[in-house]
Amino acid sequence: MQATPKSVYSFQFIVALFSILLLVIVGVTFYEVVARYIFKSPTIWANELALWLSAIVFLAAGLYAMQRQQHLRITVLYDASPSWLQRIFDLITLICTLTFCLGVAWFGAPSSWNALINWEPYGSAWNPPIPATVKPAIVITAALMAIYAVIHCVKKFLGSQPANAETVAEDNRVD
Repeated sequence: MQATPKSVYSFQFIVALFSILLLVIVGVTFYEVVARYIFKSPTIWANELALWLSAIVFLAAGLYAMQRQQHLRITVLYDASPSWLQRIFDLITLICTLTFCLGVAWFGAPSSWNALINWEPYGSAWNPPIPATVKPAIVITAALMAIYAVIHCVKKFLGSQPANAETVAEDNRVD
């Protein structure tokens, strides 16, 4: 049996925290449904809180998938291709990923900075600072995803990455 490094346990703890946010979203939504339809007393905060937490969970999930290389990929074409064509696919993927992620980070940075320094509210009755927190999180997540894309591509070109999606998924598995 292979020893599990402490960093894996720390990472599992962080993933578990984000997983708990999903339960909080379900609980808040359930509370809102009961309050609205049974007690005829809707809340002004439940929908916005669920939206806020969902945005955080989606960003974390995207970064988690990118970190573990479990994002969407057309493996039928990739796995059937020779290694020279796989490298071309990898470069095309890297260029597309960098274009998107760095575009989001670069062009979203001014808006997110303004939202953060002005502590921009959502504009609803509850008026939470969703834009002030989510906009910078989107920019940071996009930048981190671009970094992960470069790291994975460099590892693959140096030959330290497994060749197909099944071995990638198996090697990245956290038990």
